[in-house]
Amino acid sequence: MNNDQDNLTEYADPEIYDLENQDFEPDGPFILALAQKLGGPVLELGCGTGRVTIPLAQNGIEIVGIDVVPAMIERARQKSEGLPIEWVVADVRNFQLGRKFRLIFESGSVFHHMLTRADQEAYLARVCEHLEDDGRLMLSLFFPHASRLVSTDVEEDWFTVERRDGIEIRVSGIDKYDAIRQIRTETAYRRWTDANGQENLRVVPLSLRYAFPQEMEALLHYNGFEIVELYGDTSMSPLTNESSAMIYICKKKPLIE
Repeated sequence: MNNDQDNLTEYADPEIYDLENQDFEPDGPFILALAQKLGGPVLELGCGTGRVTIPLAQNGIEIVGIDVVPAMIERARQKSEGLPIEWVVADVRNFQLGRKFRLIFESGSVFHHMLTRADQEAYLARVCEHLEDDGRLMLSLFFPHASRLVSTDVEEDWFTVERRDGIEIRVSGIDKYDAIRQIRTETAYRRWTDANGQENLRVVPLSLRYAFPQEMEALLHYNGFEIVELYGDTSMSPLTNESSAMIYICKKKPLIE
């Protein structure tokens, strides 16, 4: 979602993405409860292949999903056949849907893909344009623990997933952290042996910008939002130094006449 298309390579294969990102929990039920409380319509930013979008629609939520990668949206359409979901290929920094929403949310670290302040503010400006006056924005970010913001020189094993044809994909990687730009680049190495015994290797970097609590408070404040609720995880625990996430539920600040 930045100007460098290389940062979207991680999402070039929807099948692998689904294997690695298939669980509705723990964030899905939290978002569903919020959507049911607020009512529709709902907009998901960076919806991917519909991991959260589709279950929300199955529970009667009127929802639109946007993603910048056409292949992800095409996969989402295939998976959601028969459901009244509107799928849109669009960049979160410049989309124009011509309508407003009761809830706008993200569940896939979309804000982390905004690598500059200009990108972050463009994202928030589009949300502001599309959010009803009494609607809510939900942002979910990784908490910037010091252990995350380090560089590793040795490749580490991350996890293994199994394709539908039984082939295992072994995922490992290294991290590089740029403290000046607050950007962590995760380089993933995916290895598998195909049916012909051929060894395959796919190397994909992904850059994510981390934000700190006081930084987020300022960004939201100066871009037209007021924080209504702040949690450290989807169980609605308070934000602490040990939190795994920073979950912001915001409303638009009233216009001063």
